[in-house]
Amino acid sequence: MAISRSSSFTVPAVSEKSFDSVWVRNINIHCPQLNAEGNNEGNISIELMPYDATEGSEAIHFTIDNEGVEYVNVPNRANGRKTFWECVSEVPEVAAAMEAIVAAVGPLKTWAETFPVVEEPVVEEPVVEEPVVEEEAPTEEAPTEEAPAEEDPE
Repeated sequence: MAISRSSSFTVPAVSEKSFDSVWVRNINIHCPQLNAEGNNEGNISIELMPYDATEGSEAIHFTIDNEGVEYVNVPNRANGRKTFWECVSEVPEVAAAMEAIVAAVGPLKTWAETFPVVEEPVVEEPVVEEPVVEEEAPTEEAPTEEAPAEEDPE
């Protein structure tokens, strides 16, 4: 049931924008088993956001309803439920990515467990200039003329 408003509500117009790429917002890899024959557990879930890669105007398109978001899931119904490990075995780029991730775990762990080096800021002491006291040059006293001695009238 509609209720009238005292003043109308206007939604501002938004200009059209194109996004030529995607941004990986979320990637989740779950592999609870080794890559061995018969192992079919594990999955990859990737969430891709519309992204404008134009230099100088890079932007990720965010909306509340996830408009334009793409999802890649393995396994899924559309691919006949191909398994995670089939994906790793059949797609060389995925195999290389898995190898790179595994190779990065050790260095990532070391980096994550290392406290940052905090360098003490160099505090420069302010230079205090002491006032220069000029030495006064000795002044030569001008010879004073002695007043003539008064003779004692007595």
